[in-house]
Amino acid sequence: MDQMPSGCRKSLYVKDDDYRASFLYGNYITLGNISEEERARIFEQRLSPLYVSVHATEPDLRRFMLGNRRAPDIRMELERLAAGGIRFHTQIVLCPGINDGSHLTRTVNDLAGLFPSVASIAVVPVGITSHRQDLYPVAVFSKRRAQAAVREIESLARRFKRTLGTNLVFASDELYIRSGERFPSYRSYEDFPQIENGVGMVAAFLHEAERMKLPRKIHPLKITLVTGRSFGPILKRAVNVFRTVRGLTMNVVTAVNRFFGPTVTVSGLLSGQDIVTALENRKIGDILVLPAAAIKEGEELFLDGMTSGDMARILGTEVRIADSLHDIAQIVREGIGASV
Repeated sequence: MDQMPSGCRKSLYVKDDDYRASFLYGNYITLGNISEEERARIFEQRLSPLYVSVHATEPDLRRFMLGNRRAPDIRMELERLAAGGIRFHTQIVLCPGINDGSHLTRTVNDLAGLFPSVASIAVVPVGITSHRQDLYPVAVFSKRRAQAAVREIESLARRFKRTLGTNLVFASDELYIRSGERFPSYRSYEDFPQIENGVGMVAAFLHEAERMKLPRKIHPLKITLVTGRSFGPILKRAVNVFRTVRGLTMNVVTAVNRFFGPTVTVSGLLSGQDIVTALENRKIGDILVLPAAAIKEGEELFLDGMTSGDMARILGTEVRIADSLHDIAQIVREGIGASV
């Protein structure tokens, strides 16, 4: 939130720690300002599961990371929720040199002690934008540090599988990409409890690619797909399945994030202008396919306020939105003009 540039849609500047949004939409909350009345309402209405940002279970370290000297002891807060029958998914945003290493191990073990009330633990690397004026100087994850984190998480997961019957803790796809380590198998993500948090998306995507049923031949059609730099190699690998479709030409373009800065490589944080810039002087073809993660659901609005309609007019091509390979396959089957 504090790393947001100017020019974003207004809703992105609102700091929200609402337990209702956590229950309804899976928004992560810190439990930093929850009142006794609100806690009682959670128990009374059985608002479970909730999604909680933990980061560290050491009170002083967590207060430092949150920038809130009054933040409560998160273990005590979670223990109270557990005693009231509330389950919760948790996340640890990992900052190199701050809450990784032995701090990460302690945090994960502390959370595992609350199983089965703790339903899952996601570990995601901190995102660093170019807009960090007056903020603590957090480093970007190096390959070496990312490897160390992934290996520790996998070691903990193996132990939990033996003792608890579940992996419980999962490294995010972004952490695997930064580490260069091999992605886990599809089955290792169990029921994909944190896929909306970028955990297991790659495995699910490649699993879907292996099971695609495509037409043998279509009317000539050229499609351009846009994604972020981190997902680019994976998307290129996955769309190889479309090479069997006669009449189809499909290109993948990776866009550099100039809105937040080049260290931000995920598709979901691309602005409309980032995509337009990436496509300048390129032959897009008949249809431009954009990642659903980059657009506000229900409004087709990018982070910078550009709409998909604006983009279609600027680039002079039909624009479609895809959330999966299945969506891309459907666009191929429908061809030009199906969204009109």
